[in-house]
Amino acid sequence: MSDLERQISGDWIELREKANDLHSLLDLLSLQPHELRSAADTLRHSVEQGIVEFKRTLLGPTLVALEAVRFTSLKAGELHTQERTLAALLLATLVQRLVCIEALPVTRPPRGEPAFHADDLQVSAILADVNARLKTDAALRGHTAVKNILMQVHRYNSENKKMRELVSTIKPEMRQSFLANFTRTFDEIIGSIRRQYAVLLQEEAATEAAHKEGFSLTAAPLRELAPLLASQAKEFSRFRSTLTHAREEKYKTREVLVRLYESRHTALRLVEDETRDYRRICQRMHPKGIDDCAAAMASAFRDEVAAVLDKQGRKEG
Repeated sequence: MSDLERQISGDWIELREKANDLHSLLDLLSLQPHELRSAADTLRHSVEQGIVEFKRTLLGPTLVALEAVRFTSLKAGELHTQERTLAALLLATLVQRLVCIEALPVTRPPRGEPAFHADDLQVSAILADVNARLKTDAALRGHTAVKNILMQVHRYNSENKKMRELVSTIKPEMRQSFLANFTRTFDEIIGSIRRQYAVLLQEEAATEAAHKEGFSLTAAPLRELAPLLASQAKEFSRFRSTLTHAREEKYKTREVLVRLYESRHTALRLVEDETRDYRRICQRMHPKGIDDCAAAMASAFRDEVAAVLDKQGRKEG
């Protein structure tokens, strides 16, 4: 086994042994507070494709530097800079893995249920909306809230017919009490219609929220992603170890760096495989919205990892 192979193997073994504990990873990778905060900022700026975009962004400068090795030598300072970038990439990837194996909790931002009140709505407007909905979706007639609204409408019509039939037979001195009784009944019916309509709106909003947030990390089978993330980390570690070896050896390392550049396709493929795995998971979660779901997962991971790195950067700073 060559010195380079021993370094690659030894670095990965040490990293793997500490991969299940955030603080052990932080100690091993020794990123400075400003480096942690910088990585968090880069994550937040990865607005197009979330954490996948972040990984491409951090790999990019290293690959550009390695491509240049074919024509010129890299100075030790440049190698060290790329090592630090890869250390940040490694940490972010392994933090993401910690989230997937539930070693780090997924953030659950407090969120109250949206309140819907129909107290001020005219019953005629409510009924117009319900009837319009029924015209486009007849199955809605089986919805509990809609059934209750229709039942109350039937009750209102029956009570109104009864009142009109009886009002002429009521003695003048009893008419006020008679009408007051019907008024209370009508108020009760109208109140019920409004409450049931609010329930309908509430459930509709909840369904819409579930559709938008169905990709929530709390609902996704994240453990399925852990093997891929470990493979990514191993490959990123190989890049970092090779750069470290080249910097420390100083001489006759150009060929090593050229070979590293030529092997870049493995690292790039592993990053692209992440989107593939998001889509595979989303196929089960939201078969009608795979693209949106996959993009949202990448963004959710971006936010989770950025929060962890930023917190650690500020704590250490």
